[in-house]
Amino acid sequence: MLLVLAGMVVVIGVMRAFPDTEIGRALNRWLVEAPARGLNRLRRGRIAFYALLAMGGVGLVVLFEADGMRLFGFMLPDTLAWFALFDVGVFVDALLIAGTIAATNGIRAIRAQAIAVPRLVRTMARRGAARARRLPGSSSPPTEGPSDGDGRPWGVQTLPYRAFSIA
Repeated sequence: MLLVLAGMVVVIGVMRAFPDTEIGRALNRWLVEAPARGLNRLRRGRIAFYALLAMGGVGLVVLFEADGMRLFGFMLPDTLAWFALFDVGVFVDALLIAGTIAATNGIRAIRAQAIAVPRLVRTMARRGAARARRLPGSSSPPTEGPSDGDGRPWGVQTLPYRAFSIA
């Protein structure tokens, strides 16, 4: 380990002490300029992906200790190759946008349901109270009307159907 550290100190020393030589320029090009160009190409989606990947790795190590480290070690190269192949930074941006839209609509739908549920409970409680107030023997038998005899008329519905969309 000390040998690697000593080698890095020598390389940085040569790069700083002799910047005008061919070796100094080559070391500067490989160790300073190339990584700087790569960092300039990073976009928000890619940075978010790498941050999520790092958090996933830390989570695996915290949860499963040595086994989590092995699992993350096996998973990481394939995941990075797949994301590098398809330039998934665009996909990550699209997923972030879709998540934001879903969260916004989801909150609206939850709010609508939170308002609708108490109303439904109040309506059901009123109907139950009205039924309890009626005397059991005082109800008149149902009269046959102009129906076809196949049950309830079309206009009567027991519970309203309420549909909502999260997307």
